[in-house]
Amino acid sequence: MTIDTSRPVKVGLIGAGLIARQHLTAMSRVPGLEAVGIASRTRAKAEALAAEFGLLHVCDSPGELVRQAAPDALMVLVSPQAMAPLALECLDFGLPLFLEKPVGLSVEEAESVAGAAAEKNVPNMVGFNRRHYSIFQKGLAKVLERGRLLSVIVEGSERMHVARATGRFTDEVLRAWVFANATHTIDLLRHFGGEPEEVCAFATSLHEPLGDQFVAALRFPGGVLGSFTGNWHSPGGWGVVLKGEGVTAEFRPLETCRLTYADGTSETLEPDADDAAVKPGFCGQQRAFVDMVRTGALAAPSLDLGGALLTMRLAGRLIAPVRPLS
Repeated sequence: MTIDTSRPVKVGLIGAGLIARQHLTAMSRVPGLEAVGIASRTRAKAEALAAEFGLLHVCDSPGELVRQAAPDALMVLVSPQAMAPLALECLDFGLPLFLEKPVGLSVEEAESVAGAAAEKNVPNMVGFNRRHYSIFQKGLAKVLERGRLLSVIVEGSERMHVARATGRFTDEVLRAWVFANATHTIDLLRHFGGEPEEVCAFATSLHEPLGDQFVAALRFPGGVLGSFTGNWHSPGGWGVVLKGEGVTAEFRPLETCRLTYADGTSETLEPDADDAAVKPGFCGQQRAFVDMVRTGALAAPSLDLGGALLTMRLAGRLIAPVRPLS
């Protein structure tokens, strides 16, 4: 499919929840992308978003959206438990797809969707927005200015009490939280370090059947070392530390960066304007999606379904040794 570069890529949205609103808000800062319609099982929510953001078409199904709005591409922005079956349905349209993560609540579900996309040769992108954080790009660049990246340290402590208290998630999603949400931080191991060559993991379970206490050591290409910890029922949050030659970059919270140098000096970096104005990473990943739709190729650091599957498999390796906490 060739799209005239003089016009925006027309996209149809499937799903009318909070994440759809965030994508629509980010689109106002991405000139090459235009939302032309929305489909949702909850029509009232879809109509409200359409009125707010000026979408021409409100539909009850993905098929109706494709027929009425004639989009160039689709963005599937639905709940975690609905994503895999809906992704399989949308692949049949043959249109480029943007899929929010997770694409499945298990490695097997992710494998089925990735396999179908490869078989149908449908260009696709999975929404790991943190790969597009401008603060990550700036911090890593500062580390590499001084020499090699030596170590990647990721803390992925989930707030399970908060996730349960919201009432937004089904028991099925909460049980599979390591795939549904923890893959955000697990993927940062691969984002910064590459594909791990060795993984030594330990996991225990205080309350969650697939584990809620994690520690892992990893070796990446070129000798870069990595570590991952997660303590889901203790105070804490997400953080990344990059160790370089004479420099440490700390992202805690992830949207901030403090650099410390061997001479004792420090520096604080600021995100780009887009990441300061809307949900961080969303404008960057939407620009990458536009380029993919126009060219048929997805550029780094974005992930397609095959890349997302590798992150899901890494999550599977982290939970494989889980044991009850005695």
